Amino acid sequence: MRRWGWVCVLGLLGVASCKKDVPQEAPDAGVVETGPAALTEQEPNERPDQALAITRDSVVTGGLAAEPNKLDEDWYRLAPGAPRIADVTVTGLPGGDVKLDVYDQDRNRLVGVNSEGEGKGERLPNLYVEQERWLVVSPARKGTGGAYTLEVKYRQPNDGEEREPNDRAVDAAALPLGQTVTAFLGHSGDEDWYRVELPGPAAPEGEVPAAQGSGAPAPGSEPTAPGAPAPGSTPAAIPPPSVPDETPVIDDGAAPSPTPEGTFGGGEPPAPPPEGATPTAPGELGGAMAAQAVDAGPPPEPEVPSVALKIELSAVEGVRPELSVLSAAEAPLFTLQGKEGEPLALRNIGVRATDRVVYVVVKGGWTGTGKAQRRTYNAQVPYTLTVSQEEAGAHAELEPNDELLKATPLTGAGYREGFLSPKSDVDHYVLTTREPVLAKVELSGVERLDLTLSMVEPPQGDGQKETVLLKANDGAVKEPERLNNVACNGTCYFRVEGSYRKVNGKFVKDFENADQPYRISVTTVPDNGSEEREPNNTADRAQDLTMGKAVRGTVYPAKDVDYFRVDLSDRPVRTAITATLLGILKVDVGLYLHRVQPDGKLTLVQTSDRAKGDQPETIRYSAEPGVYVFEVRDARNREANFQDSYQLTVEEGE
Repeated sequence: MRRWGWVCVLGLLGVASCKKDVPQEAPDAGVVETGPAALTEQEPNERPDQALAITRDSVVTGGLAAEPNKLDEDWYRLAPGAPRIADVTVTGLPGGDVKLDVYDQDRNRLVGVNSEGEGKGERLPNLYVEQERWLVVSPARKGTGGAYTLEVKYRQPNDGEEREPNDRAVDAAALPLGQTVTAFLGHSGDEDWYRVELPGPAAPEGEVPAAQGSGAPAPGSEPTAPGAPAPGSTPAAIPPPSVPDETPVIDDGAAPSPTPEGTFGGGEPPAPPPEGATPTAPGELGGAMAAQAVDAGPPPEPEVPSVALKIELSAVEGVRPELSVLSAAEAPLFTLQGKEGEPLALRNIGVRATDRVVYVVVKGGWTGTGKAQRRTYNAQVPYTLTVSQEEAGAHAELEPNDELLKATPLTGAGYREGFLSPKSDVDHYVLTTREPVLAKVELSGVERLDLTLSMVEPPQGDGQKETVLLKANDGAVKEPERLNNVACNGTCYFRVEGSYRKVNGKFVKDFENADQPYRISVTTVPDNGSEEREPNNTADRAQDLTMGKAVRGTVYPAKDVDYFRVDLSDRPVRTAITATLLGILKVDVGLYLHRVQPDGKLTLVQTSDRAKGDQPETIRYSAEPGVYVFEVRDARNREANFQDSYQLTVEEGE
């Protein structure tokens, strides 16, 4: 019996070992998907509940009936099972115009695509399908139809990729500053909206910010150093760094005065009371100081700080880009239409610092005329968009400033940095003064740019045009421009633009540089009558002279002409006058005396233009009663000198 037991045991072990040696069969994985599914439209499919489901990459063969009284609609349900980007393409109808429409589950129309026209297909390259969407293929007009092929391709959504539809503010894609998005202008009606959040929290509406240095920190917050901004906050305005042409700040070791209430920092401390006056208690204003404040007039309103943005939009073949920046209320802050097939590199796009959110909208601009006019698009090639904050901060120009009413403010001892991009860009600046001053305006040179600096007068009435009073374009590419002794009493406007040059027989502006900024700076001095007042380049703008008092001026830019007026009309008899002009280096100054005729025209009566460098010129003349004008200019009309000043003195007698 034992022998038989061992035999059974060994037999069982052998069977077990045989089972281990036999490979197990793999489970049936079903049909492997090797390509798109081939589907056929199934009628009736004119309602969402009859729609053919498309769950993976598919090619559908279908047809539209040509019905004279209604449009045949074929409904499809896009249901990939997980969030996907769908690339939808439909072929054209023979002799007809096909269109695509996308609806949500509540049958709200989200997107309509009908760009190509008769016999041509349509494409929607980046439809975002989170759960399901309904797609409708139909003819654009009644009475047309035919066979078509619908192709749907799914792919996983990627970070930094546009997701259609995003043609409204409520559907705008969040675009963080400094990040890049890839997107399509896929059809003629396509608009891409992006939501950009600006840095720095805004104070709640109606809440008054705490005064600087006025108390303890908020509960739970960490204490900050005196004068430092609260953590996470943005100062209302940052004092500009010291530059060579600005007034230096003297540190005498005294404690800084608190910022005057109602300003954005950096205000001057109140003047000390006159010697011997009774000091006033803090918060009170003595009689002398009160009178002083009244004499100074009302303080100018503080400038609302702004944020400058840099916007880069890549080129797309066949697309003329149109870009807009809108406020949170969808009010336009900036709009620009570029050239077809060219990128946009926009600098210093100004938005208000009080705005916490702005929208950037990209769409295809119009091309063609009449019935052939259409918006440009390209469903095959994507674009990229990047929005970032400029580094220039408070010194940045603020686009749009292409009109005088939108001019960027200048200060009497500061500067701004701007860009000329695109080529047609024009930048305006405004200087506002509270007393008569003479301003020196300097514009730095920039690689690849030939700049023109002008002083512009606004239109003086309805239907009138602005007037260019002064223009400096002495320099060539990369060279600076200047305006000297510009008289400003109130508001003065300046313009920076690219110069014209002749290309193929046409004058064009083809200068731009979106990488290197120019700098426009202003320094002012009080106008005490000892310097010329530009513009004085016409007889009707001639500056009045006082007998025996010298006046200085510059011959700049090239071909500059300065006129000075002497009124002898109240003299009963002839008056002997002597005019002396002290010359300058480089320029052969000439002195010319004209008499003003009753009709305003000038009659030349005497000259002194020996053209001997910096040697003086003298005119002696016995003048009959009347009005006379002295003209100072380069005798050869070819040189200029912005640094050295001539001096003109007119005296009575020989």
